[in-house]
Amino acid sequence: MPRRHFDRALLALGALVLVSTVVRFALSRDVLAPLIAPDEQLYGLLGRSLVAGDGLTLLGEPVPYYSILYPLLVGLPFVWADLEDGVRAVQLLQALVMSVTAVPVYLWARGSAAKRWALGAAVLTVLIPGLAYSGLLMSEALYYPVAVIAVWALATCLLEPTLARQALFLLALGVALATRLQAVGFVAVLVVAVALLAVSERSTAPFRRLLPTFGVLGLAGVIWVGARVAAGGVGELLGAYATLGAADEYSIGDIAQSIAWEAGAVTLITVGVPLVTLGILAWQMVRGAERDPRVRALVATALAYAVVTVVEVGAFASRFVEHVTERQLLSVAPPVFVAFAVWLERGAPRPQPATSIVAFLVAASALLLPLDRVTTLAAYADAPSMIPLEQLTRHVGQTTFETLYAGALAAVLLAAVLLPRRAVPALAVVVALALGAATVVASKEVREGSQTERERTFAGAPADWIDASGGNEVALLLTGQRLWPAAWETLFWNESITKVIRLRGVESPGVVPQEVATVHEDGRLLNRSGGEVTAPDVAAPTGVTIVGDELVTTPPSFEQPGMTLWRVEPPLRLSRRIVGLRPNGDLHGGEVARIRVFACGSGRLELTLLGKEGLPTRVLLDGRVLAERAVPPEGVWRPSVPAPPSADGSGICRYRLETDGLIGSTRIEFVRDG
Repeated sequence: MPRRHFDRALLALGALVLVSTVVRFALSRDVLAPLIAPDEQLYGLLGRSLVAGDGLTLLGEPVPYYSILYPLLVGLPFVWADLEDGVRAVQLLQALVMSVTAVPVYLWARGSAAKRWALGAAVLTVLIPGLAYSGLLMSEALYYPVAVIAVWALATCLLEPTLARQALFLLALGVALATRLQAVGFVAVLVVAVALLAVSERSTAPFRRLLPTFGVLGLAGVIWVGARVAAGGVGELLGAYATLGAADEYSIGDIAQSIAWEAGAVTLITVGVPLVTLGILAWQMVRGAERDPRVRALVATALAYAVVTVVEVGAFASRFVEHVTERQLLSVAPPVFVAFAVWLERGAPRPQPATSIVAFLVAASALLLPLDRVTTLAAYADAPSMIPLEQLTRHVGQTTFETLYAGALAAVLLAAVLLPRRAVPALAVVVALALGAATVVASKEVREGSQTERERTFAGAPADWIDASGGNEVALLLTGQRLWPAAWETLFWNESITKVIRLRGVESPGVVPQEVATVHEDGRLLNRSGGEVTAPDVAAPTGVTIVGDELVTTPPSFEQPGMTLWRVEPPLRLSRRIVGLRPNGDLHGGEVARIRVFACGSGRLELTLLGKEGLPTRVLLDGRVLAERAVPPEGVWRPSVPAPPSADGSGICRYRLETDGLIGSTRIEFVRDG
C-alpha cells in the first residue's frame, strides 16, 4: 500500500509538470518574443553565436560576460530551426524547464511534510505569474530552477554537511553563477544561513562543519579576482555588470527605500500567507524551540535566501529601476512554499504574540508599497504580479483600488492568524487561486504587449524583411528617428546585418558593437579617425535618402517611421535627411521639420503637402521664407523651392518646413538638375 501511494504521488507530480508545461507553452504561443530590449535580443543573438562556434560574440565582437548556460539553452533550438521556429522551440523548452522546478520543491518538502502538502508546494511553484517569462528569452527561465536547486543543496549541507553534500552545493552554486551573476549573493546566503543555524543550536559548530565550503569559496574568490584583474583591471570583476561597482552612485536612503519595496514585492509574489508561516517557523527556530534538524535547515536557508536576495536586488534597483524588479525575486518563492507545506503539516501552529507580529510586518511591507509608482505600465516587463493590480487600478480608479488592496491584504493575513485550525488548509486554496488568476491576467497582457511592440517596430511588415529582400552584409543606420529598442528587434530577426552605424549624438542602443559616424557636407559618413564608413547595403529610416538604389521600404508604425533598404552606390553617401515629421508624415503647429540636402547643387526641393486646418505653412531656406500658403482643409499644395545660386555641390542646403496648424506630407524630395 505505501508503495502504491508513493507511485501515485510521483504520477501526480509528473502530471503537474506536464500540464504546467503544456499550459505555459499554450499561453506563449501568441507571445511574439523577443519583447524586452535589449535583454531578450542579446541573449538570443549570443545563443546563436555560441552554438555556431563563434563564442559569446555579437556582430563578430566579444561582449562582456552575462551568462554562459542561458545563451546555450536559447541557442540550441537554432541549430536545427529557423528564427521563427527556433523562438517557438525555446518557448516550449523554457516552459518545461520552469515547470520542472516543481520536482525539487516536492522532494525538498517531502523531507518534512506529507505528500499532499509537498504536492501543494509544487503546485504553487508553477502557478506564480513570473512563469510568464517562459515565453520570453530571459534568463529567469533557467535561473528559476537552478537557484531553487542551489538553495535546496545548501539546506542539505546544513542538515548533514558531508564532503559529498558540500561538493554538490558548490557544483550547484557554480551552475547558478554560469546562469546569472546574481548568484554571487549565495556567498552571503551561506553565511547568513549558517549564522541562523548557529543561533538555533546555540553553538558555532555549523561554521566549523562547513569549513571546507568556506575554504573552497575563499580560494575560488581569490582566483576569480586575480584572473579578472589580470584580464582587464578591477573594472572587469563584474563583467557586463561592472557599472554596479560605482559605490559613489548609491544612496543609503534610496537603497533602504528600494529594499522595502522589494520586500513588499515578495509578499505579493507569495500572496503573503506562506511568508507569514516562514516567519512563524523562523521564530520557533531562533528561540531554540525547533527540534527537527530538517526544519531548522529549511528555515535557515529559506529565510537567509529571502533576506539576502531582497537586499541584493534592492541595492541594484535603487540605481537602475524606479519600480520593483520581481523577475529577480522569483526564486525566493519556492523555498517559502516549502516552509508553508511544513507549517500545514504541523497543523498550522500560531504561537502568540509571534504570529501577530510576523503578520503585521508582512502586511506593512505590502502596504508601504507606493502603488501609484509600482503598478504602472513601465513595471510590466519587470513585475508580472503588478499587471493585475495596474489593470484593476484602471478599472476602478486609484482610491477605490487602494481600499480594495488594503482590505484584501488584511482579510488574507487575518485569516492566517485567526482562522480555525480545521479551516486553515483553505488558505492554500486561496493562495493558489490568487496566483492562478494573476497568472492568467499577466500572461494575456504579456501576449498583447508583445504584439503591440511588434506592430510598433515593423508595422505589419515581416520581421525578417531585410533578409527576405536579399540584403547582403547590411549596415543598420541609426539616426535617432526610431526608438532604440527597434535596432535590437531588427538586428535579431535579420541575420544579414553585419554592422551597426550610429550617427554622432544619437542615443546608443547599448552593448552592440557600433561604428560612430558624422555626416560630411558632401554626404559621406566618416568615422572617428576621419575614414570613410563603407557598406554594400544599408537599412535606414525613411527620413534618410542614400545615394544608390532603393530595394524595399517598410511602412511607418503609429510611433516611428518606416525603413528603407538601399543598395549603395560607393562610396556610402547620404543624399537627404529629414528630421521632425511625425511617423505618418504630419507636422503639427509649433513643430519644425528640418530638411538637409547634402552635396547640394543646382536643383529644387519639391513637396506635396496636404491641408488639414487651413492655417499658414512656410518653406524656408537658411532662415528665409521662400514659399508660404494657407493650405485649405483637404487641399493640396505642391511648392517647388530652388536651391540657392551659391550651391555648387559641395555643401549643405538647409530647408525648414513650418506650420501654424496641422498639415500632412506625402512627398519631400530634392530633384537635382541634370
